[in-house]
Amino acid sequence: MFLKQLSLVFVLFISQLYYAQEDSLSCDVACHCNRNLTPAGVMISHVHPKNEWMLSYRFMQMGMGAPIQRNSAMSELSVFNTYLTYTPAMKMDMHMFMAMVGIWDRLTAMVMLNYLTTSMDMSVFQKDSHHMNGGGMTSNSLMTMNTQGLGDVKLHLLYGVVKNKRSQLIATIGTSIPVGSIQQKGASDDLLYPNSRVPFMMQLGSGSLELLPGLTYVAQTSDLMYSAQVNGVIRLNRNEVGYRLGNEITVNAWLSYNWWKGVGSSIRFEGSSMSNIQGYDKSIYAFNEISANPSNYGGKRIQAYAGVTYQFDTGFIADHRFGLEYGVPIYQYVNGIQNKLNQTWMASWSYSF
Repeated sequence: MFLKQLSLVFVLFISQLYYAQEDSLSCDVACHCNRNLTPAGVMISHVHPKNEWMLSYRFMQMGMGAPIQRNSAMSELSVFNTYLTYTPAMKMDMHMFMAMVGIWDRLTAMVMLNYLTTSMDMSVFQKDSHHMNGGGMTSNSLMTMNTQGLGDVKLHLLYGVVKNKRSQLIATIGTSIPVGSIQQKGASDDLLYPNSRVPFMMQLGSGSLELLPGLTYVAQTSDLMYSAQVNGVIRLNRNEVGYRLGNEITVNAWLSYNWWKGVGSSIRFEGSSMSNIQGYDKSIYAFNEISANPSNYGGKRIQAYAGVTYQFDTGFIADHRFGLEYGVPIYQYVNGIQNKLNQTWMASWSYSF
């Protein structure tokens, strides 16, 4: 399936090269810089003219529910057969601050900072009392583990291989600088991780240098905008703790329509695949809970999103754009046992000048 989507992107690439003789770097009413219908969850949809800036903020919230094994629901008891605790819910909030600037008419630089807040609820086996790390745990003991802080910094260069009035083909290359902490620890009174590192999913970064290649095709008329995109994450080394998160590939296809003045609606499909973790953290007991086990990472997922955008044309907020997206998984197959993704919210603001 992913190979077919990649093939589509390259077919579009060839077709655009055929029409490249009509290339023009000027903007008209059909150009992306005048009516941007990009959905809230899409980071890259055009290159900027020389010296043009765009600032943006995005908020993403992912809500996860009860665990699944591969693609099947699991009971609490089946989880307790292997793990000390059960995790009924997880949540991740991500704040993304991004700046883009046109270096040349075909070359744009982008930097993105992330701030993450994660939480995971846990419960113990509902039978007799337990004692862990000197703390008493009864049948109704509930715990919530939290981490927050700055994530890894992303740097990108975007090159407009084809850039004309109605379409762009953008090749991107980037890297992720591992400034996000992988040394997040539980509090001294934490029953599972007292003063010790919490699991991989609760850390704020990957700890590895990353290569971030991508290819985006986007086309637009005065009222319609559509795109196909493929992005990759290639992690180049094991981090200082001793593991490397899996490589990732993500394919996006979306369509937006401007149906009233500055108001647009969008539909988007996103497919992703992530490989297993290589290595492990020796300080973590793998059977504390499912996220402590490196075998319970990676898998495949397809999500469907619906969104709205609004771009102001006049007044003191001209060229400001706002977007909102809501997504649900229509397919997910995980490696091992993981919390099921329930929903994703995206909200965005951007300003070009």
